Amino acid sequence: MNVIRFGRRKPTTRVEPLSDGALLHTLRDHRVVDSLRLGPNEVHAFITHSDGSITDLGVSHNVLTTSSAGGRDQMAALAGGLTATGGQGSPATGANATTFTATATPWTLNLLAGMQVVFPITGLTTTPVFGRIVSNTTSVATVDGWWAPDGTTAGTTPAGTSAFMIMPGHAPAKFMALTENAGAASAASTTLTGEITTGGCSRALATYAHTLASATYTLQKAFSVTASFPAIHKMGIFPFSGANGTLMFESVLNADATVVSGDSLTVTDTVTAS
Repeated sequence: MNVIRFGRRKPTTRVEPLSDGALLHTLRDHRVVDSLRLGPNEVHAFITHSDGSITDLGVSHNVLTTSSAGGRDQMAALAGGLTATGGQGSPATGANATTFTATATPWTLNLLAGMQVVFPITGLTTTPVFGRIVSNTTSVATVDGWWAPDGTTAGTTPAGTSAFMIMPGHAPAKFMALTENAGAASAASTTLTGEITTGGCSRALATYAHTLASATYTLQKAFSVTASFPAIHKMGIFPFSGANGTLMFESVLNADATVVSGDSLTVTDTVTAS
């Protein structure tokens, strides 16, 4: 691990996607002071300490999960435009903060998991909300909440009798999570064992970046740490907020992150599509 000192002012980062990877630039006062090239499907992590110094944890590789409804199936559903079979169940017969209920029993168990549903609120000019479907029975679907179009701002719970639309495809996998679990990354994983849910290191929406015509995209999150974690070992990518949903990528960090309150842990995941 390398420690780089920049003084009291904390540096920032910028990701520049490439055709076969990405460039990660470290900036101070809008000036590039260091750059790191990430290859296909690589993960980089570093800690920014409260005194402005950086501990570089190095580069590792992400693992695409292959279990049923895992990362490989998620990518196929997203690119192929998976559609909801068994009817849309419109209009609903009930809705609350985390579920909505269809008319009759039109669905197959968990067939909708990973898809997105759009609900109107009131009036033709009121912005509708959407939810990411975590699971479903034959008549009730559970969502991770109701969201405004930006996907991060909480929206209004729709009326229980609103019509709805389940969109083709799959919810984008943009949420990053961390764990101190010391196990290896595995393509068979379905959850991130021991996922951290406190101390500023709980699952959060990562920033997406992609350059047109390039073969890669990046997901980056800077976790603002508010507690002590002796050994953050792994990172995972999910399509849902909260502590649920199917794991898409799992990665062991090149070196465990030892962080305390006031630190910032930045993780960048480069995903290659071809």
